[in-house]
Amino acid sequence: MLSLLLTLGHAGPGSTWQAMVVVAGLVLAGTLVAAGFGAVNIGSMDDLVVPFAAAAIASSLGALGHSVISDGIGWGLPIAMVAALTLLLGGATDLDLRFPAPLPMAAVALAGVGAFVLYVPLTIALHPPAELVPLSDDAAVIIVAPDDGGSVEAGDATVRVRITEGSLGPAEPVPLEELPLDPEEAAGLDVVVDRVQDGEPVDRVPVEVTYDQECTVDDPCTEVAFDVPLPDPGTYRITVDLTRGDGVSLSPVVRDRITLTVG
Repeated sequence: MLSLLLTLGHAGPGSTWQAMVVVAGLVLAGTLVAAGFGAVNIGSMDDLVVPFAAAAIASSLGALGHSVISDGIGWGLPIAMVAALTLLLGGATDLDLRFPAPLPMAAVALAGVGAFVLYVPLTIALHPPAELVPLSDDAAVIIVAPDDGGSVEAGDATVRVRITEGSLGPAEPVPLEELPLDPEEAAGLDVVVDRVQDGEPVDRVPVEVTYDQECTVDDPCTEVAFDVPLPDPGTYRITVDLTRGDGVSLSPVVRDRITLTVG
């Protein structure tokens, strides 16, 4: 039965498995409360087959509303863990699950305190609000020119970047309220140049880019070019990160990087 939680934890990316955990936790918590009032008998491991199967079925249906249900992962995960472990103890031992026995009373207290105390840290860690940490999905940033490992003359090197499964808005940061809900659309670029010495990056310099075309929130671009200053001979590494349109980094980072030799 314990494998159910492990299965749910790997059921899918992001909000999908989180919604499944929340729904499963509610079903298991309801079973625990029902057992506490004597409506459900939990006296052996066999008695857990139906409740855990019901939790699995309900959680798979709950995934259909993952975009909303997953918001409850902060309190749903502690409740799911406490309810599942308490039911397993009740089925595997002679401990009484009926109120006011110590086990169910302790489980209710632990679930309540855990949901209250862990709600904020779990929400930030597992399901951060979009305004706090914008989440990347399938977008990619690709430096199409110059070629990685190539050579260029000292001065301004023109870098061309393509975005797949996303788009670029203005080069300057845009207020969050003016951006699309998808952080990978009308996004921005964060460009830095590192001088490389003995294989290690030094002297990191951020670059304020100016696109070769106009990109807006309403009419975004998928490919742009911009100049990067490489004034002195040497080896340089150019890193391009895709950001939300207000300049906040995506998580996980969406990045491409090339190394150039300046003659």
